[in-house]
Amino acid sequence: MSDTECDSVQQPVTEPDVATTRAEPVSAPGPVVVPGTGPVSGPVEVDPAPAADVPGLVIAESTGSVADSAHRVPFVANPRSDEPSGADGPAVDLSADVAAVLATTDTAFALTDHRGHISWLNPSMSALLGLTAEQSIGRALTALLAGAPDGPRGTDVVVSIPLPDGGGHRWLEIRCTQARHGRLLYRVSDVSRWRARELDAAGLAGHQDELLRMVDEDPLTGLPNRRALTRELERQLALGARGAFLLLDLDHFKDINDLHGHPTGDRVMCTLASLLRDRLGGVRGQVLGRLSGDEFAAVLADTDEREAVAVADRLRNAIAAIPMSGVAGASRITVSVGIATFDSGVGWQEVLANADMALYASKAAGRNRVTVYEQGHYKDTALRVTVIERVRAALKHGGFVLNAMPMVKLGSGRVIGHELLLRLEDGREPRLGPGEFLLAAERSDLVFEIDRWVADKAIEALVEHPYPGLRFNVNVSGRTLEDEGFGGFVLDRLTAAGVAPGRLGFEITETAAVTNLDAARSLAQQLRASGCRITLDDFGSGFGSFVHLKQLPITGLKIDGEFIHGIDYGSRDTVLVQGIVDIARGLGLSVVAEWVERATQVEALSRLGVRVAQGFHLGEPEPLEALLARPHGAWMRRPTLMTDATLATQARERP
Repeated sequence: MSDTECDSVQQPVTEPDVATTRAEPVSAPGPVVVPGTGPVSGPVEVDPAPAADVPGLVIAESTGSVADSAHRVPFVANPRSDEPSGADGPAVDLSADVAAVLATTDTAFALTDHRGHISWLNPSMSALLGLTAEQSIGRALTALLAGAPDGPRGTDVVVSIPLPDGGGHRWLEIRCTQARHGRLLYRVSDVSRWRARELDAAGLAGHQDELLRMVDEDPLTGLPNRRALTRELERQLALGARGAFLLLDLDHFKDINDLHGHPTGDRVMCTLASLLRDRLGGVRGQVLGRLSGDEFAAVLADTDEREAVAVADRLRNAIAAIPMSGVAGASRITVSVGIATFDSGVGWQEVLANADMALYASKAAGRNRVTVYEQGHYKDTALRVTVIERVRAALKHGGFVLNAMPMVKLGSGRVIGHELLLRLEDGREPRLGPGEFLLAAERSDLVFEIDRWVADKAIEALVEHPYPGLRFNVNVSGRTLEDEGFGGFVLDRLTAAGVAPGRLGFEITETAAVTNLDAARSLAQQLRASGCRITLDDFGSGFGSFVHLKQLPITGLKIDGEFIHGIDYGSRDTVLVQGIVDIARGLGLSVVAEWVERATQVEALSRLGVRVAQGFHLGEPEPLEALLARPHGAWMRRPTLMTDATLATQARERP
């Protein structure tokens, strides 16, 4: 269901008594173009108009600009079947009468294309929208008349809209019917008096103002909602205003809801709304609203790019300065902002899309910053969409493969297990590394499917090759920690397949675990209780590492490669790695070092007590199918060491 459907009140409308449903007169705010005031040149193709109010009227095809529509006749009369035509007599042309009816009727009419963009309207519709005909042409009727259906419906729709002068609301009954060539005909009648009597009969008359206000207000913050914001944006565009649209998204707001509950999140949201209202409220041409759960937006009319950036920075800094003393573990709230400037040459959808792309760029650049939309953002978004399409196709039709990287016991050179690494091999260009397609997948729900696919393939391989020495580790994304059914899915598959859980391990990055501590603890407890191994990956790269060790039921640590890179140079990394090894040993945890690329690193790690490591020096990743094609037992043999030249070539593909 679309936003406009949710905001509107859809119900069958019974035929009321004419005396009680007469539309209230509407006066046009200025000169309007009234089509149909001149003669028709040449034949006019006609098509019966569904539910036409005037008997015998038909809709004719009308082309050309609004400026010359005054010389065209989009409506003509259909000759009555009992009157002569053709050779027996000419059809009666009532185009002037039809034009007069459309110009004076209290009922508002508009003709749009299939997307709802206005191509013609009568004076009553122009007055209803508070725009001239010239301003209205090409604008989205469903935005200006929020709640209007985006296509024909079986019943009329009753909505409310604020009056252009801000002097109250009006109840409207809207009917949308199909016209020729995919066009839509809208008929709008004012039913405010009838609606008032209906509410009075239901005992709701005293609540009418509250009901009307709820249509355009966010119930939590009292700010204008998405419907009201898009209407204001499209209205400013129709008026020819130049300005900017600000899209503000709170950073990591989900963590507050997850860790402290939605009531706390609601209090934070109301605090932020109050602050933003104080900073923007009362300034002419500036409208602030709540677009969605953790997104605010502002329409800034008559504002250039420099001024918009200044406003956004003031809002961003003000939010960061709010003390979060009532939210344990959160020192401050930050916000990312995307800005899209606009003029009369675009529509509200394009402005919103541009602001969203700029916001995405702010998030990708590290959050807590302001970004103005530019053409490069469209290219980035197009690439991201293409990547998502490729990921979806790979899941559905094949294209993902698993590579196995050996984990080697440094003392004996024996392989004790393999980490499974996901690769996209779909044959399409450009080739995408895991850092490219996994990042895009993590920003969508596809990452849930990917992690389940990897776990499922690992279990299948363990079933087909039941040799106890074959053990796999698979990575779990931070997003999958939100998947409450992932642990159950894995354990059900292991049980059904008859695979010993100890043959399968899971690696969770330290950053993901600390960011979503409760979810990480829950998943680790569930999997470890069944016998699976749980490793905290990239250990040392996050914050508060040692504090969280006692809270996570893990079985091992994988030292972040940044600490291994210079460990053979006598750097401070040696002291840090020694501390990690000592703490892990005291807690009964295994330790694995990654990014081992030189023999001297192996020697340094062995002196520090690290017993297991992985890296290109110890063995390169190879396709899982190639690994499994070897005879039983060959999996544990010392892998062939790579040359320095090969290491330099493949360093770019470090997992």
